[in-house]
Amino acid sequence: MYGKRKKQDMQQYKKNKNYLLLLTLGLSIGSTGCTLQRMVKTAEKDQQVTVVPSPLTTNGESVNFELKAQVPEKLIREKEVYKLDVYYEYGKEQKRENVGTYRFEVGEFLYEDRKPTITRQLSFPYAPEKTSGRLMVQGRAIALKDNDVEYTKAKQVAVGLNTTPLLLVRSNSFSFSDNKYAEASDSTGQIVFYFESGQTKLDDLSDEKLKVLDQYAMDNVPAQSIKITGMRSPGEKGSNLAQKRAQTLEQQYRQKVKLLDYNGKKIQVTTEVADNVTEVLLEKLETTALPKEQKQQVLTILQGEQSEQEKLQALEKTEAFAYLQKYVYPSLQTVKMEFSYNRSRRPDYELYLQAQRIAKGEASADQLTEDELQHAATLTPLLAEKRKLYEAAVKTTDKWPAYYNLGVVYYEMAQKDYRPAAKKELLEKAVHNLTFAGYRNPTPKVYYGLASAYHQLGKYNEALEYYNYALTLGGEEEMQQALFADKAALEIETGRYDEAIASLRYAGDTYQTNMNLGLSYLLKENYEGAKDFYLKALEQKQNDALAYYSLAILGARSQDEEMLENALRRAVNADKAFTQKAINDVEFEAYRDKPAYKDALIR
Repeated sequence: MYGKRKKQDMQQYKKNKNYLLLLTLGLSIGSTGCTLQRMVKTAEKDQQVTVVPSPLTTNGESVNFELKAQVPEKLIREKEVYKLDVYYEYGKEQKRENVGTYRFEVGEFLYEDRKPTITRQLSFPYAPEKTSGRLMVQGRAIALKDNDVEYTKAKQVAVGLNTTPLLLVRSNSFSFSDNKYAEASDSTGQIVFYFESGQTKLDDLSDEKLKVLDQYAMDNVPAQSIKITGMRSPGEKGSNLAQKRAQTLEQQYRQKVKLLDYNGKKIQVTTEVADNVTEVLLEKLETTALPKEQKQQVLTILQGEQSEQEKLQALEKTEAFAYLQKYVYPSLQTVKMEFSYNRSRRPDYELYLQAQRIAKGEASADQLTEDELQHAATLTPLLAEKRKLYEAAVKTTDKWPAYYNLGVVYYEMAQKDYRPAAKKELLEKAVHNLTFAGYRNPTPKVYYGLASAYHQLGKYNEALEYYNYALTLGGEEEMQQALFADKAALEIETGRYDEAIASLRYAGDTYQTNMNLGLSYLLKENYEGAKDFYLKALEQKQNDALAYYSLAILGARSQDEEMLENALRRAVNADKAFTQKAINDVEFEAYRDKPAYKDALIR
């Protein structure tokens, strides 16, 4: 009897134990759920999110902004964590692009006004379809033990995109190399070697150019005439630097010919020294983008009766000195090697027919010389055929015009392709070939093309590097102004308005210059200055829709409704595309219900 009772008590104990365990688990789950719900309610009530700028503003190919989030201290817990997701929502389909996540736990935040605070610089890529959208945040309370989660309501913290910084003008227009074959002139090759200050030895950066030198040494031609010119820049220490640099390259080339030439060609080397810095600066002066007044000041000093040292010291006190030091002096630490060849010319019809066979793969590219291939490519208007011929020229000659012109072909093909991935691939091929052209012929024209290709790719650091490099090489005034103009456009795109204004001083008095000066002043909130430049641009390009639209924005920002109405009406009359742009533009948000805005769009 006792044993039976004991067995019944044990069964009842097990039932009670299981019941208590289930009750404990239920209370635990209920407690976790309640905690998360309380965290969510607290966050919805007391968290603060600040976005600067608001509305968001484009910056080149991206949208950059600062987001500061503050939450109550009670959301900082050991067993739970509070996260804040940041995303951009746009389009009719309400596409969601995640931007970042803030995690509020010890070590991830700072205290500001006794509140846990996280401040970060965030960004997302710009695309036209994102113009109408909104920046959203949504909180998550998460149990660390079982990853149970509760969400806050999504909240809008900024609306729309201000695209005014994109209303700039840029050219990035460069063309094929000059066709010397048509004039039956001698083809001239050139390599420029740069030296560190005070040095006469070649550095590692010269490796690619030395490979080009190998090609000249191996050329199968009856004779070569080579002119080597050594130079030095002001202030370099060391005696006979220019002469020693020229000797370095002469010795280098003679050694290469001795090792690589199997044809016994006759070589004539002429070595010169441009050691008179004053004379060299006088030559360089006309290839700069300095304003006429500054040029004249420098010219007066260089043509004076003072010694070279006194002239250089006087230049340091001029307004032009910063430009000379950055863009002119480095270009003098060089040795230039020039190669001349005499080649016969074949008739165009014969070259074109042979080129057609090469393009179709029916003949070997070595059936034509380098210059013949280059000239044949100019005889066809089709980019696809040009590409094949320049590719053949690259394989056959490995010379700069082939690489450069192939780069131009890829660049032009990219301008005509509206598929983003294909366009990107074509621009990358343009960069590849223009880079090799630059190794072989470092001229402003080549590096302007390379900078432009990088600019189109959205690789702004690389583009800026090559704009600056091209400017140090000098060149014709027109090219210098084009370089400064597009360099300034890049600086505007990346938010460096003061630097853009400085560059535009050397960009000439053109429509592009005045439009970009107007935009720079507008973005710096100098509205009177901006208006003056936009009006000058309209004098140069009458009835220009972009200039009038920019004036309409200026009217909105300066609360000049008459300017807004008149300029916006002129803009939409000149180009109907600006009607839809104005409808979506946050610049006019405060004027949607006002007659000035409505009447302008009615036209």
